[in-house]
Amino acid sequence: MTYIFTFKTTLVQRWNALDASWRFAIAAFLVVRLGFGVWSWLVLTSQPLAVQNIDLSDEHLLTIFNLKNSQAYFYSREINGEVLTFHMEGPNAVTDVQTGSLWDISTGNALEGPFQGFTLSQAKTLPSEIFPYHQTKPFSVPWLAIWQRFDANWYTSVAATGYGGVAGDDHFPPLFPLLIRVVKPLFGSAFLAGLIISHLTTLYAIKLLYDTFYQWGENRVAARATLFMLIYPTSFFLFSVYSESIFLVTALLSLQHMRIRSWAWAGFFAFCAILTRLQGAALLIPLIYLMWRDRPFLGKLIHWFGLALPAIGGLFYLFLRSRQVSNSAVPFVESHWHARLVPPWETYWYSIHTLLSNTFTFIDILNFAVATLFILLLILGWRKMPLEYHLYTTFSLLIILIRIVETQPLISMSRYALTLFPLFFILGTAGENQWLRRLIVYTFIPLNLYLSAQFFLWGWVA
Repeated sequence: MTYIFTFKTTLVQRWNALDASWRFAIAAFLVVRLGFGVWSWLVLTSQPLAVQNIDLSDEHLLTIFNLKNSQAYFYSREINGEVLTFHMEGPNAVTDVQTGSLWDISTGNALEGPFQGFTLSQAKTLPSEIFPYHQTKPFSVPWLAIWQRFDANWYTSVAATGYGGVAGDDHFPPLFPLLIRVVKPLFGSAFLAGLIISHLTTLYAIKLLYDTFYQWGENRVAARATLFMLIYPTSFFLFSVYSESIFLVTALLSLQHMRIRSWAWAGFFAFCAILTRLQGAALLIPLIYLMWRDRPFLGKLIHWFGLALPAIGGLFYLFLRSRQVSNSAVPFVESHWHARLVPPWETYWYSIHTLLSNTFTFIDILNFAVATLFILLLILGWRKMPLEYHLYTTFSLLIILIRIVETQPLISMSRYALTLFPLFFILGTAGENQWLRRLIVYTFIPLNLYLSAQFFLWGWVA
């Protein structure tokens, strides 16, 4: 008993000795991560099969993905000229809507109902086209493997085999895959290494966000703004093997060092941000602005050194693209992704045109709403943040908007908005009004739960 009491006292003393921002970050991180853990477990147990009815150009496809063992099954939905629609019926079977027949997922055989005795034919489409692991293996632990989706597999693929293993992998900058490759020997799995890196950098990002927002406003506004970001509809990406958390840390550190005129460190973290996402180039604008204020502009060797580092980062990544896969170092056109560079207003108008054409999806509406909201926040809140952060946010938004993907307008805008972190401070100040605060919370949390569940079930959300 004495030992337990002593241990508890020591733990409390060490907790109280922590900086307030670290205590906030640790508590917020644990609560949010626990929430996602419980939610992912509920999805895993209540919806063990991800069933999709897909219409491709030449095939009506039934795809079934077992979340508990990562086994995928692909069948044609067409029998005797009739196209069936399926939904889950227990952990090992599906039923068709038309007749209610029960089908075994592993064999495609109808076990009972009007179609008993029939067998679904194997699909021509390969599983890798719908559930892309990009030459990586599904993780063996179901409650962690549920986070192994889409970009997570791109990053672990590059970490494992380098660039050129899968067409289009040069789209993903090298810093995150490099960190995964370095850490992988400690955990024996590239996916697990990436997961650990994302979690640790998310924790640090929360601390840095709180510190930054606290410099701009009161404690309660800083806490509220940070929490709004943690319940934002796509915040779950911070806990998967995605680059958002690393980018947030490098961008925040770069901007913090700019403010104290530590140009070498500011340039170094901008270098890291660019090698995490090309959007990091937006840091060059506030860097140049603050250097201009640190007279004489470019009159100090450290100015040139601080600018050279991010420039080297950008040129290095473009060099990798030109040497590895791409026909062009600068991604003016990315045919593999059906993407090209355009004026930012063209991307926004393309989204409006899609919504008016009645061919849109829920994700199209969400991306348009997020883009519109964040543009308004940028305009209305520019006086509430330091100018260098406003410059970073403005040019980040422009970089996001100049890339148009023809298959989906404003693609991934709801996720990219996570990197526009200064605008969450504007939301935090708006949250002083209890009605707006309730609107934000009651909108963000349900959307977060819905989108994360879709993500776990292999639904493309961002």
